[in-house]
Amino acid sequence: MDVKGYSRIPRELCYWITFLTEALPLRSVGTFIELLIGAMLSPAGFVTEAYLVVTMRNHWTSYYKWLQEGRWSWLALSRQFVRLIMKVVKQDVIHLVIDDTLTLRASKKAPGSQIHHQHGNKPNLARYVRGQCWVSLAWVIKRRKQFVSLPVLTRLVPGMGNTGKLIAAQTLIRAIYRLLDGRKVRVLVDSWYMRRVFIESMLARGFDVIGQVRIDTWLCDEPPKRQKGQRGRPRKYGRKYTPKRIAHLKRTVVTLPLYGKEQEVRYRSKVLMARFLKGRLVRVVWCELKSEAGHWKKAHLLLSTCQVPIDHRFSF
Repeated sequence: MDVKGYSRIPRELCYWITFLTEALPLRSVGTFIELLIGAMLSPAGFVTEAYLVVTMRNHWTSYYKWLQEGRWSWLALSRQFVRLIMKVVKQDVIHLVIDDTLTLRASKKAPGSQIHHQHGNKPNLARYVRGQCWVSLAWVIKRRKQFVSLPVLTRLVPGMGNTGKLIAAQTLIRAIYRLLDGRKVRVLVDSWYMRRVFIESMLARGFDVIGQVRIDTWLCDEPPKRQKGQRGRPRKYGRKYTPKRIAHLKRTVVTLPLYGKEQEVRYRSKVLMARFLKGRLVRVVWCELKSEAGHWKKAHLLLSTCQVPIDHRFSF
């Protein structure tokens, strides 16, 4: 294999690639290495670009058939990649990210092709478009002063059947959670996945969940302790947190690296009970970003099942 423009490969990269090939059949190793190095060198990582960057040994159809019909396991390779991350990166807390993306399609025959709501609100697209919905799982690590996302697994949401993005997200976590046994894990998701069924499934595996919820989510204090001799059933929830009560909380203003630049953020934080989680105590944060015009934008509500105090030195 001849890598155009590159005379040698770093020793660490050679070790990592060798470690990954242990999850593959011996006859697939050469094909995998060629496509992997080509994908790393190509601008976008597509297979066709990888084929053109590296001088391949075989014809294009050989690599196509290996990807489509080869007797090797994507799941085994992804689990091996997780083991590699755990060997190379030392973290006290593991941060996993789940998000979905939409790939536009014109054909109705494409797998999982159906009409989706284009919630990105892109100005050059219609509100409803045809495409494939992919749910991805990534591992976030800190490299120098930046956070890097390492893709682990991706699942196509089928167009038919009793399934959806929530089930796909749980399937991705179920594929690797045994490898993280005994480790402290936090799963970062957007508002779509902040449902009780998903949060409880993560808590059952010992994972904490952090994500955005509706600004009008029902939150309250812990109920007062039952007095001796008091009649009736004990209260399940305390006083509800209204906007008036929220306004009396202490406000903190910090500067954080967000969206590729330094931005001012002000927030209020408190440990409260969430009714949609059957009264579970959670850390809630009302945060606001400053616009380029200098005024504060609309507040968003973040919820975390780990009740640790807010530390603005970190983004998580």
